[in-house]
Amino acid sequence: MDKTRKITGIIAVLVAVIMVSTAGFYFISVSSGSGSAHSGPIKVTDSLNRTLYFNHTVTRIVSIDPAATATLYALGAYKDLVGGNAFDSYPPNDTLPDVYGYYASAPNYQMLVNLSPQVVLVYGATMPSYGTYINNTLHIPVLVDNPESIGQIESFTAMLGTLTGTGHNASLINQWINQSIGDLQKSVASINQSSEYSMFYYLSSYGGIWTVGQNTFMNQMFQIAKLRNIINASGYPTINGEIIINESPQVILLDQYVPYSAVAVAPFNETQAYYSGKIISIFNDNFFEEPDFRVIYAIYWLISEVYPSTFPTLPPFPIALQYPPTTGFD
Repeated sequence: MDKTRKITGIIAVLVAVIMVSTAGFYFISVSSGSGSAHSGPIKVTDSLNRTLYFNHTVTRIVSIDPAATATLYALGAYKDLVGGNAFDSYPPNDTLPDVYGYYASAPNYQMLVNLSPQVVLVYGATMPSYGTYINNTLHIPVLVDNPESIGQIESFTAMLGTLTGTGHNASLINQWINQSIGDLQKSVASINQSSEYSMFYYLSSYGGIWTVGQNTFMNQMFQIAKLRNIINASGYPTINGEIIINESPQVILLDQYVPYSAVAVAPFNETQAYYSGKIISIFNDNFFEEPDFRVIYAIYWLISEVYPSTFPTLPPFPIALQYPPTTGFD
């Protein structure tokens, strides 16, 4: 992902997340069946507790949410996407028209209308202004997503399964997520609280020291990997360097676009992580920072890097895909 557009996306989306301390849960019901394809009416409720009704499962979707695009592909519903966004990373070789560009402040509304979607998927802690315009002026239904835990990622997956009639695959993916977490937790079961490493995640150096706090799906990833986040604030805050000095984390994780030179200076060069050489650049930020099922591979990688003697393993992904979910896991 291009560094400039990535950082722009972080600032635009994560600042909104900071403003909300909690996220809603999904409540999903289907009038007939259990998330499988059918012609009867369905209803789904998004993270803002907005309930939408459809006469049947949808077949024309625009996704302005990379995590939604990735999940729809894994569900087998990629054929139902008629538009995507420039930030989509999975599946690779995407040929969808980009309704939302790299540096755009709003989607291309004319393109959106021409694509005639039945629903638009967006990401955010609140309804973005363009989402209100799409919903109220263009009269195209909008679903908002903002998972702040792995459980909510599973709920998101189930919701998309209901929306597209791929509920069986959604159940398979969620079962895989839960089995994977159980296997990963077993691999680090011998690491008790006194022996787990303290850590700091350097998300971005654009306009400050951006990091990951509590009440986020990423923080839950750290917890499963037996890493103690030194940041107590919620969301994705910018922090004062004194926290780094006072806490002196044992591990510093660098977003792939944060250079090593950013931690070769104070306050980072005075930490335990710097002295012991535990400054680790993540392999692909899409696995870490996009809230979809692929975060499981990020947790696996964290454990393998920080606690290599634990030998973590994962069950095989339950759905055969042209581009496996490990694509980009280098």
